[in-house]
Amino acid sequence: MDTIVKYLDKSLDYVSHELIGDTLYINVMSNLKSVPCPDCLIQSSKVHSRYKKSFQDLPIQGKKVVIVIKNRNLFCVSTECPRYTFSETFDFIDAKSKKLNDLWMKLQGSH
Repeated sequence: MDTIVKYLDKSLDYVSHELIGDTLYINVMSNLKSVPCPDCLIQSSKVHSRYKKSFQDLPIQGKKVVIVIKNRNLFCVSTECPRYTFSETFDFIDAKSKKLNDLWMKLQGSH
C-alpha cells in the first residue's frame, strides 16, 4: 500500500486502511522533518497542531476511495515573518479541495 501512496506524493507514508461499507479509507501522514513557511521559506519543524484532511480519490473496484492525511499546522520560526502558523500543503491537492486537482488527474490519465 505504501507504494500506491508514494504515487500521490513521495513525502507521504502509508499508516493504515479500513473498508467501511463501500468506502476504502487510506490513512497517510507526511514523512518530512521540516516544511518551508509559504511566506519567508524558512524551514520549520515546530508543530502547532494536527488535524485530519480528507479527499476523494478515484474508485478502486467499485469502492469509493478516501485519502485521510494527518496534516500538521506549524509555527513559522522566523521572527521577521508576518505569518505565525501555516499548514503543510501537497502538490496533488489544492489547499481547500475535497478532490484531487486537475493536474493530478491529467497525470494519471497519461500512464
